[in-house]
Amino acid sequence: MKRAILIAILAASIPAVAIDDPGSDQITYEIVAVQGKLFLEVEPEARRLTAGDQAVSGDRLRTGSSSSSTIGVPSHTTVFRIEAKTSCTLAHDRPGVLLHIEKGRLRAIFGNTTGTDPRLVTTPTAVLAVRGTDYGVRVKKNGNTHVVVFEGVVEITDPAGENPPIRVEAGQETRARVGRPVEAPSTHRLTRTDWDQGRNAPAPGAMGSGMHEGSGAGSLGSGAGSGASGSGSKRRGG
Repeated sequence: MKRAILIAILAASIPAVAIDDPGSDQITYEIVAVQGKLFLEVEPEARRLTAGDQAVSGDRLRTGSSSSSTIGVPSHTTVFRIEAKTSCTLAHDRPGVLLHIEKGRLRAIFGNTTGTDPRLVTTPTAVLAVRGTDYGVRVKKNGNTHVVVFEGVVEITDPAGENPPIRVEAGQETRARVGRPVEAPSTHRLTRTDWDQGRNAPAPGAMGSGMHEGSGAGSLGSGAGSGASGSGSKRRGG
């Protein structure tokens, strides 16, 4: 299943999601699918979320062991596939940021848009800006970041903006390490399936780079479809 089909699945859920007020900074996130456990970190203890629930700007989410979650942002034509043991904050405190990854691994899929919103993803060591892109990002506990681009282009800068941005195209990867400029891009051979299955190297016998392979999007899309069937029945927190 191609990226466009996955985005179409998200678009189909828009009528069931509250439309964000154009004059408000708050963004609504739809929990499309959950495998295992997804937690909303609130006091006095974390609360579990399920498919059909919603989250909003400023919420901190965490996936459990052997877990994953598909989260849609209909207002920004964006889907995040968040893998196991990942912690992130939604719409972090920097303008244009949809998600800040503290640690863990995810795949980000962005549909085309005519808006001017930069649709940023941040980590402790990188700021990622896109336009119609499919990429994977992994953040270690020390903040070091690995970015793998499958489709489109990602422009990466350090959080302080002290160095020139690095342009990473489909079929390329780069790393951002604590205290260093973002590295120049190099070629990768990972497919979307490799990434979705947690591999950091191509599967034995794999041919070509992920920019030409679409079955990973299919595994993501099938989860989105199963979760979306009941998305209109719940609000945030179920």
